[in-house]
Amino acid sequence: MEALGWSCVLGILCLPAEVLLHTWTVSQEPSSTSIKTINSSAEISCSISLSDPVSLRLQRKFHSKTEVSFLHFEKGKIATNTADGVFKKRIHVSERKQLDGGVGVSFKIDLMQLQDTDLYFCTWGYVDKVSVQLPTNGTIIIVREEDPQELCGLGNHIPDLVLIAFSVTAFTVIVLLFTGAMILRHRRKRFTPGRAAEPPGPPPTPEASAHLSSAPAVLSHISAPLERSGKMGYQSIKRLDNVKIFENIRK
Repeated sequence: MEALGWSCVLGILCLPAEVLLHTWTVSQEPSSTSIKTINSSAEISCSISLSDPVSLRLQRKFHSKTEVSFLHFEKGKIATNTADGVFKKRIHVSERKQLDGGVGVSFKIDLMQLQDTDLYFCTWGYVDKVSVQLPTNGTIIIVREEDPQELCGLGNHIPDLVLIAFSVTAFTVIVLLFTGAMILRHRRKRFTPGRAAEPPGPPPTPEASAHLSSAPAVLSHISAPLERSGKMGYQSIKRLDNVKIFENIRK
């Protein structure tokens, strides 16, 4: 019975500490993915609802689990600050006041590079008879060469540019078609149909060529008797005229 009584007493004494343990809250901002460009700055804020933490670590999850910065607290204030060599000249730490009486710290990393892409999370250290480590969910920081907002802005303007180009092309085609129709109509009004040229005849055959070549001789052969007969006829007519004249004289 005595052992059971002491167990009940210890349980009652530990109850407030257990309740206090479950009321500890930690948070980190931004709580979602953060996209940055090269040489830009990234800011991570971590807070805890307790007023007297012992330490705070800012760590990387995937890149060899590097400890970016380690802070040691005394009476709720930063006493020492140790930064990793890669981030030593690029990280700035500042305290932030919390309305709930807790402690808040802001980490600002300058000159972000592609190799800085990682999951960054905070781990608070607290001692209350035992050492307690309270990690946050973390923030994914992605470093890119181009600003995604600029890419999105360009993507939003692409449909407008395509529409403008299509409209200009359609207008140009319509103007060309209208101009061509007017020119064709004007030419049809001024057009006068002409006579079709007769097709050339077939070339002469060798026999026809021979007849054509002998035509002058034939004509000369025919014209000579005609000339002689013409002269004789003229003389005969002249004689008849003389006879008629002589008869008239005799009468």
